[in-house]
Amino acid sequence: MNESLELKDSTVLHKPALTAWRREDIHFFLDAGSPNWIAADERGARVLDWIDGKRDLSSLARLYADEYRLDQGKAWLHVRSFVRDAMARGIVLASPSRGPAYLGRGNHLRPERLKEFWVHLTQTCNLSCGHCLVSSGPAGERGRDKDFYLRAIREARELGAERFYFTGGEPFTRPDIFELIRAAAEGEKAELIILTNATLFQGEKLENLKGLDRKKVKFQVSLDGTTAGTNDSIRGRGVFEKTSGGLKTLADLGFETSLTAVAAKANLNELEDLPALAKKLGAKSVHLMWPHKRGRVLEGGHPDFFPSNGELLELARKVKRSARNLGVVFDNVESLKTRVNGRPNVKYDLGNQCWESLCLYADGRLYPSAATAGHAPLSLGRLNGQGIRPLWLESELAQKVRQTSLIHKEKSSKDPFRFLTGGGDIEHAYFFSANGHDGSFSAEDPYYGLYVELIKDLMEDLARAKRDALNRRSGFDSPVVLHAMGEDAVACSEDARDWLEADGYGSVRLLHSNCVLSFDVEKSYGAIRKFYGKAAEKPREELCCPVKYDSSETGHIPKEVIDRFYGCGSPITLARVAEGETVLDLGSGAGIDCFIAAKKTGPKGKVIGVDMTRQMLDVAFKSKEAVARNLGYDSVEFREGYLESIPAEDRSVDLVTSNCVINLSPDKNKVFSEIWRILKDNGRLVVADIVADRPVPLSLQAHQDLWGECISGSLSEEEFLAQLEKAGFYGISLLKKSFWKEVEGVKFYSITVRGFKFEKKSGCKFIGQKAVYLGPYKAAMDEEGHIFPRGEAVEICSDTAQKLKAPPYADQFSVLGPAADPGFAVLPAPAPESEACCGSGGCC
Repeated sequence: MNESLELKDSTVLHKPALTAWRREDIHFFLDAGSPNWIAADERGARVLDWIDGKRDLSSLARLYADEYRLDQGKAWLHVRSFVRDAMARGIVLASPSRGPAYLGRGNHLRPERLKEFWVHLTQTCNLSCGHCLVSSGPAGERGRDKDFYLRAIREARELGAERFYFTGGEPFTRPDIFELIRAAAEGEKAELIILTNATLFQGEKLENLKGLDRKKVKFQVSLDGTTAGTNDSIRGRGVFEKTSGGLKTLADLGFETSLTAVAAKANLNELEDLPALAKKLGAKSVHLMWPHKRGRVLEGGHPDFFPSNGELLELARKVKRSARNLGVVFDNVESLKTRVNGRPNVKYDLGNQCWESLCLYADGRLYPSAATAGHAPLSLGRLNGQGIRPLWLESELAQKVRQTSLIHKEKSSKDPFRFLTGGGDIEHAYFFSANGHDGSFSAEDPYYGLYVELIKDLMEDLARAKRDALNRRSGFDSPVVLHAMGEDAVACSEDARDWLEADGYGSVRLLHSNCVLSFDVEKSYGAIRKFYGKAAEKPREELCCPVKYDSSETGHIPKEVIDRFYGCGSPITLARVAEGETVLDLGSGAGIDCFIAAKKTGPKGKVIGVDMTRQMLDVAFKSKEAVARNLGYDSVEFREGYLESIPAEDRSVDLVTSNCVINLSPDKNKVFSEIWRILKDNGRLVVADIVADRPVPLSLQAHQDLWGECISGSLSEEEFLAQLEKAGFYGISLLKKSFWKEVEGVKFYSITVRGFKFEKKSGCKFIGQKAVYLGPYKAAMDEEGHIFPRGEAVEICSDTAQKLKAPPYADQFSVLGPAADPGFAVLPAPAPESEACCGSGGCC
């Protein structure tokens, strides 16, 4: 991935062994051994097919020119653009590369700390569900005494566990449940997830619920149908109404909840309505459990209980569509998406059982997981008389589980998707391999094929969204990498830190138990909002750019706004704002650039500031009145919103600026697309931001503060400019570039970039117009591959003529012919160096 991107015409190009397939017009290429993948359009796929370790860039350009009947200059531009993009993604290589053979997770990982601890508090339950894994019911084992669990929770926390799970039986049948809840939720980082049927929330229990910490205690509630008839046939008469009421109570009290259901033959036809039920009852997410071959379902002898993978796939697709339309999280898919669109070269290898997760059962014994609890052959040992640590680290079974790897699986070890599926679920593999008795962790997960199809669906979703958003209205028509693994992923620094802790360089990770998946949403936004919210309350000098504004630009602005300037220059200074223009500033913060722009646009202009941080907006709103009074007019307004969904109308803005905020977005492609949408034709963006000299390594993403300080989320300079071009911007110019700092060997720069919008409307009509390039270079090539030798008249279409008559080309070309003005406009001289971003001192 970090291979040098130097690319010459003579560079011979290589690629790793790729698995290829297509869905409609989208082509997919998976490097199974890394893993890594991209999606490309038809022409990009053709270029990739030609790369064979023998052809160089110039050879590919000639093939491309012949195949698509293009002139050599345009063919070279297209091929070079695609190849550079694919090289940046690690799919095209400048030299052959073959990594060492993967020897299994036991060769990479060490069980250094627990991250989570499951506790089966009781086998007693007020229900007797037909598929219960541990056959719980009213006569079930009541579990150990309170002090036993308190000791275990305390020791698990000492071993590193921060997330606890309570399950059973029904945890709320225990009279001491709230004492245990408070113990598990103790500590700044502690989190407790309770799996419950939610039927017992009345009286004293309801009053105790009200006193729990909503940030630390969360609930997963079980139903097995979206109607009383279906659910109650599995769980008992009247349960649907009681559980629905309990779930609604939890949501109304402000708890984060997830609604889960076991997908069985009996309920398969109505579970597509699960997201609608979740929405109605206030649950944030839905979760489908793939049925286990264990417990009461075997005792009852239900041969038709298990749906086929095809039926489950159809259900999952329906639930995904419904959840997306309703704004409900379908956590099976979202959890899988963290792998499908995670960091390339991270190998997932089976589950985290016995590595960073253990389960304590009601019999006082430790087991690898909640799904294996109570199955005697999988006991690590009884907790009485010895602590968790020796059983976790030294028991023969725990060591056996840790040495098991997907490479030991006969079929899935050879599957191209193995490191994205992680080899499947070892619990399903174990119980299905021996009909619920002594099985094998190395057996095949019966749902493996389901995971592969869901992975392909997710890849298609990601690629299709990029294909549909690709801007072809500006003349950009090069072959493209539609999507690359890891692109636009919400790379929260906590996730990055987990990758680093899992392995010295983040190459091997573990799957989470399918019993409960992610409760984490919008992590990166939360971290950034918190970071800048604190900065709004108390100015942070270390965030400030060393350049100072000229007092003639800021004399009308209150000091508290200037003190809260967190940027990497002043794009407003370089944007040449004209009177009467409409200017929109993204990430406007306390409003300094908006207030400077207001002075330049005058009373007939309009300035809009957009920010997602309420504290910053509060400062801006408070200062707005003083600025209007000092200027003698009020032309500034502030709006709360995200960069990825700008609260502004289409084609309504002359100039969009931003000051060191785009790097904070997890979806920069969407940001650039939104900017293009709101700009008027021939409008422009002028943005200052932080870029790196190469893709930012994972180690830097693990620093929470570096995300907020514009490091962790930075693009490389090449990626930044390429994304602007894909979004449809032309005439892209680097107005200013200053070295800022070096962090762990990566050089970071402050850049100020300008780009223009031009939307093709009439199509490519030739009406006799010609363009003459005036110099100073011997020849020039535009974004579409047109070559203009200096002083020579080149025939152009009407769209190109319109583009060349407008900035930034107007002073370099003379457009001749019908309806053409033979003269040209000269832009004002560049701003003095002292006004440029950050002067010579670098940036924020």
